[in-house]
Parts: sequence; structure tokens; C-alpha cells
Amino acid sequence: MTLQEGAGPVHAPGLEETPLDPALPGLDHEAARCFLAAARCGCFMQAARSLSIKPTLLRKKLAQLAAWNGQPLFVHQGNTVVLSPEGRRLRQLFSARLELLDLPRPQHEDQPRVCIAVAETLLHDILGRDLLAYLRQHARVRLDLLRLDSTSAPAADVDVQVWLAPEGPPPDPGFPCDTLACLAPLDYLPHVAKRYSRESSRPRSLLELEDYMLVDLSGQSGLAALAPWNDAIAARRSGVTRVNAYEVQRQMIQWSACIGLLPHYVPMIDKNLLALPALFPQPMTLNAWLAVRSEASERDEVQRIVALVRAAFEERRDWF
Repeated sequence: MTLQEGAGPVHAPGLEETPLDPALPGLDHEAARCFLAAARCGCFMQAARSLSIKPTLLRKKLAQLAAWNGQPLFVHQGNTVVLSPEGRRLRQLFSARLELLDLPRPQHEDQPRVCIAVAETLLHDILGRDLLAYLRQHARVRLDLLRLDSTSAPAADVDVQVWLAPEGPPPDPGFPCDTLACLAPLDYLPHVAKRYSRESSRPRSLLELEDYMLVDLSGQSGLAALAPWNDAIAARRSGVTRVNAYEVQRQMIQWSACIGLLPHYVPMIDKNLLALPALFPQPMTLNAWLAVRSEASERDEVQRIVALVRAAFEERRDWF
């Protein structure tokens, strides 16, 4: 719901004559902050995002402030909600006394930076939607998001890292960490678009695979865990397209009659793609890992990101 200025002058008559106790007895300063954000943003939803709170809490605080003031601060005007004359007066009152009310100016508020590095595959398929929702609800966070490909060296200057590693001993994230957890195994299989491969003509052996264009993600070429696929690529003298972006690889498979190596869960995301498990009987598995830098693990904003990552994988537990 958006807010607009009500009709009439912004300057309320008699404002200078209104005495103000600097302490403003009984005033909930958090409610005042919510009110100023709503008036500044012109929208309850955006004000809640700016303050990183739920819209229901914002409305509750605004109702408390209206009760404290004794008059409504917003009025309906057609399909919109606008500041009432009393709301405009109160906004002027608070804006002129930000220091007395201990209300920081939004542009001067320091927000701790959180740096998260995520494997491109996991960002695209699993974490992207949840991160978008998080940013939509927290407009004032400072987030550095780094994309890792399959052969990226461990990131050194990050707070949270989510990456892929071969099966075996726990991998080294590249920094001291308190949290090191395996989130899920990803089994890799060749995939083809259903529209380009009828059931009767789908390739079931490496010999039959020779009639298809293969699309290879460059970041996977050096991974021993994917050796059966990489050997098939290396043996070819034609019929190979190499790309450096996971999303492009997916598009090539879907629209160019290519066969490419993807995580086993992809058909659950895209019903147009089909796995071909018979082509490579040897398992090809990478594990998704989570690491949290030791010195950052107790920070609230880092814990929120970690909770988001864990929840995203838990929500998709049936994929694995």
C-alpha cells in the first residue's frame, strides 16, 4: 500500500507554538522510526523492507504511535493511504529532532557487510530464489555475493561459503571455520531435452552418443569425480561445445538438441529435461558443503544467511 501527501500545506499551522518536551514522555522511539520510514518511503511494504522488519510489526508500531499521539496519522484517500494533517505535523516534529530522539538518519546508518561465495550451480538451482526473497525483505543489508565455478579456488575473504567438492575427507574451505557441514550429495548424469529424444531413439551407450552434440561446462573439465564424462569429451574430435556458464549449458541442452552433464535433480526443476543414467554406469558425485568463517559465525547477519542456506537445502530434501 502506497502513501501520498494529503491535500493542504506541509507546514502545519501553529507548529512553532506547540511546546515540545525533548524527552517526549511515553514515546516509543522504535514506533517513531517506523513512522518516519513509512512517511519517507511512501509505502508500508517498502518501509518494512528498509527497516528489515515484517509489515505486520510496522503496522503495529504505527498503531501504537497513533494511540500515543491521540489522533490518526494516516487517512484513506481513494485507493491510497496518505499522511493526515496530524501525520505531517508529527513528521516535521520528529524530523527536526532526530538527535534528541536518538533516531539515526538512514543514509548514515552503518550496516555490517556479509560476504557469501556460492557455487554457480547451487546459486542457480537452490539458493537463488531464497536470496532474492531475503534481499526483498531486507533492503538495508550490505551483501557481497560471489559466484564460484566448479574449479574455483576456495574463497579467502568470505564469511559464508557454499561450494562443491568430491566425495572423501572434508574439504578445506580456505579459511578458519567453526561450521563445516555437508549439505547434500549431487549425482551428475547426462541430460537431454525430451523434445529432441523420443523414448525409442534415446542413446543408451557411448556409441549411440556419437550422433549427438555434447555441451561441456568448462569449470568441470578438471574434476576427477566427473572423469567418465570428461574422458568422453576428451576423446572427441568434433561435436563438442564448451561453455563457461551453467545457465548457458542448461539452455543449450533445452534448445539445441545437446546432451550435457547436470545434477540428478534438474528434471524436478525443468520437466522438459530427461536424465540418461544408462550412458555412464560409474557414479559421478560432488557434495555440497557449507563453511562459516570462525570470526564471523556469531554475527546475527551471518547467522541469518546460514539459516537461509540450511533452510533452502532442507526444503528440497526430497531432491537428494
